[in-house]
Amino acid sequence: LKLPGPSQPYSCELGTEPVVGQKVAAMEFTAYPEVRNRKQANVFLKVQNILHSTDSVALPCSLLLVGTFLVIYQHMTDQDTGRHSVRNFLAKILVSMIPLALLEWKILQCKDPVGLFAKCSAKVLLMHAFFLFLRLACLAFPDVQVGHAFCNVSALVAACAMLPTVFGFRCDKATLIEHRDVAALAFGTFILALLEVSILGKFSFSNSVTRSMFIEDTILTGSDYIELLAFVPAVWMAFRKDLDVPQYDLAESQRRATCLFAFMMAFYLVEDLANAYSLLEDYCLASLGHIAHFLLLLDCSAFLL
Repeated sequence: LKLPGPSQPYSCELGTEPVVGQKVAAMEFTAYPEVRNRKQANVFLKVQNILHSTDSVALPCSLLLVGTFLVIYQHMTDQDTGRHSVRNFLAKILVSMIPLALLEWKILQCKDPVGLFAKCSAKVLLMHAFFLFLRLACLAFPDVQVGHAFCNVSALVAACAMLPTVFGFRCDKATLIEHRDVAALAFGTFILALLEVSILGKFSFSNSVTRSMFIEDTILTGSDYIELLAFVPAVWMAFRKDLDVPQYDLAESQRRATCLFAFMMAFYLVEDLANAYSLLEDYCLASLGHIAHFLLLLDCSAFLL
């Protein structure tokens, strides 16, 4: 998340994941089945087994509770309830964590988590490309910047490079049909942002003086909302049993999962942790929200290793 300067709305990114597990005898959860046959599991896999056993959902549930507590505490101690208040900022973080929590819940029930990520990874990356493009579009306006410009440019270039080379994205009819749900979600989210700015915003498009600020507010709000829903396509695919999706062999699944993990870690290290550090002194609760979001994302992403 990023708390913008006075001239710009808040920008946010998020992820969460509640987990509900069925009571099962102690079992080892790993992304790749063959790891179970190894006589000596490394320390990381042992920790993963403890954190993600079906009897232990403490970490994701705790992070969701922390996010909820931050929103409630901010609401009770701060009178500012405007569109760009810290309370709303924290609420957006909490909302963005819900798809991650649902995704982890399904992962815990899935025999092939890496295969699941391989099927939805292109859609998740495409959602990131959409909101990153909107962020960079704000550079057309003077004195407007969302997040770290170099990070946004690098992430968009990386996403555009990986979509065709790693995830098989092509600009043809079949690919467009396959990802029409992502396009519809992003477009619908942007329309929702436009309606919010039109109804609740301080600027008017009909006024030539404030028109550029209206457009800026719409683009920033749309970018934030698309980022909030970046993992929703993955949740759709995880819950739909009748979905006709291509199957990938183990090597291809691992390749896709590893690339997605690398992208998310590199991007959210800056987006969450760097912003958390910069906000620590003036907006302590917002900083804690960033950290909670990153820990949940890291917990979910660890299934890709």
